[in-house]
Amino acid sequence: MMNNSAKSLLFSYLMKPQFRLKSPDRVLSEEDFDLARITVEDFRFVTREMTENLAEVPAEIRARSTILRRLLSERDLFNMGRLLPPSSELRVRARMLDFNPIHPAVLVTCGNYPWAGDRLEGVAAEFSIKGVPPLLGKAWSYRDNADVSLSEYLEGLAIAVLGTPVRRREVIKYVADKKAAHVSDRRKHTSEQAIDRAWSHMSITIESSLRERVQLNHVYLEVLATIEALRSSPSINRYIDELGKWVQSAEIVYPGAAKTVDLNLPIRPR
Repeated sequence: MMNNSAKSLLFSYLMKPQFRLKSPDRVLSEEDFDLARITVEDFRFVTREMTENLAEVPAEIRARSTILRRLLSERDLFNMGRLLPPSSELRVRARMLDFNPIHPAVLVTCGNYPWAGDRLEGVAAEFSIKGVPPLLGKAWSYRDNADVSLSEYLEGLAIAVLGTPVRRREVIKYVADKKAAHVSDRRKHTSEQAIDRAWSHMSITIESSLRERVQLNHVYLEVLATIEALRSSPSINRYIDELGKWVQSAEIVYPGAAKTVDLNLPIRPR
C-alpha cells in the first residue's frame, strides 16, 4: 500500500545575513557592512586621477560630487567611526580662507585650486552697493597648507558672497544637487541663493597648450580642491586602507538561519 504522506519535511527560512569581521572582531548587520564597503569603494573612486580630456572635466566633477556628498556632506566617512574608529584623527592640509566679519559688498573665493600641476588663484572683487560703505583695507586672509581636521576643513569658508558665507560642505552639496542630480528643492538655502547670485562672476575659461578650451566655475574648482585634500591626506588614506582590509576579512553568517518543522503532508492533493 502506498504511503500517502511525506514525513519530516524540512522547511528552511533564511534570515538576513550578518558579517563577521576580524581584527577587530565584530559582527555587522547587512546595512552596516554595506556602509563600510561602499565607503571604501566611494573614496577610492572619487580620489582616482581625473580625466586628461579637458572637455570631460566638468562632467567628471559633477559625477564625483554626488559621491563626495555621500561621503562628506551626508557623513558616511564620519559615521564609519562608530564601527571602526580611526587610529588617529582624520586631517588634511589645505588653504583656509579667513574673513570675519564678511563684508556685504565683497566676493571672495578661496583659490589655490589644483590644475595641471599648477595653481589657480581665486576671485576677489568689491562691488559698489548703495548704502554699503566701501571696504577699508584687506579684511580677509589665507592660511596656506594649514593642517586642520577634516571636520574643520569642511566647515571652513570656501566662498564669501556679499555678506553670505558658503562652507565647503555646502559647495559639495550644491554641485551634487543642482548641477549633477538636478534635485528640486523649493527651500533654497541661503548658501544656494548666494552661489546662484554670484555664479556668472565666478566662471573662467581655461585654455590648454593644445588650444582646447573649457569653461569652469570656481565652485567646481572648490570640488577639485576637496578631492586633492582627500587624496593627499596620509591619515585618511591610512584609515581607508585599514577599513578596506577589515571589509575583506568578512565572513557571511546566518545566525538562527534555519528552522525545522515536522509535518505529515499528503503526496497527492485531495
